Amino acid sequence: MKFWSKWYSLFVLLLFQGVMFSQPKKNSNNKAMGVSPEFEKGWYLPYKGDTIKGDIQVNAGETDAQYNISFFFKLPNAKKVSEINTKKAKAYGFGDRKFEILKINETDYFAEVLEKGRIILYQINEEKIEKDKKVAIPIYYVTDTQADPKSKVAGVVELPKEKPYKKVLKELFKDQPMLIEGVDKWYLQIDQVRQAIQEFNKLYQKDSSSNDNNQNNSNKKIENGEEIQVEKID
Repeated sequence: MKFWSKWYSLFVLLLFQGVMFSQPKKNSNNKAMGVSPEFEKGWYLPYKGDTIKGDIQVNAGETDAQYNISFFFKLPNAKKVSEINTKKAKAYGFGDRKFEILKINETDYFAEVLEKGRIILYQINEEKIEKDKKVAIPIYYVTDTQADPKSKVAGVVELPKEKPYKKVLKELFKDQPMLIEGVDKWYLQIDQVRQAIQEFNKLYQKDSSSNDNNQNNSNKKIENGEEIQVEKID
């Protein structure tokens, strides 16, 4: 009886150890050791100094929400990977994606810049669990860089996904209301909003370019048939 008891205890111990070692180990990036890190050429801008170029890991988190918290970076030909958070960098990017610091409720995030111009559109992902699986839920924010300080859209404003959304949209495009005539004003359709913002920013980009050209031309004069630069004295 003791013989079988010893063998049974040894079997349970071996089974327990087998289960423990079969569990995927986690590395510092919170990724299973069995998944090889994937990198893309990227860059980041520290709070002091010039832009630093290298490689950014693009599979460091279980969802895209990781990009809004920190990123994993290594210098060219280096083996060491460093985690860079919002205290160490104010912007970073890879491929055609760019992230900038955005403060929401006193917390700094790396917000992805979807549209840039007079109106800036940002995206931050909130990680939630749905059906026992982690998913990233996008939340969108806008800011009008030329908004009246007393305007309802002054500063950074969240784009609601349902009924209140049309009020934000109407205020945001009050200078160009025709651009949102084809946009769903009841439920957020982000592709439609992005297209409207692109058209809006193009209009003000042209105005800005015209003003710059007029200012440059005002510093020039024609002398003997040739255009010369005139220094402006304040």
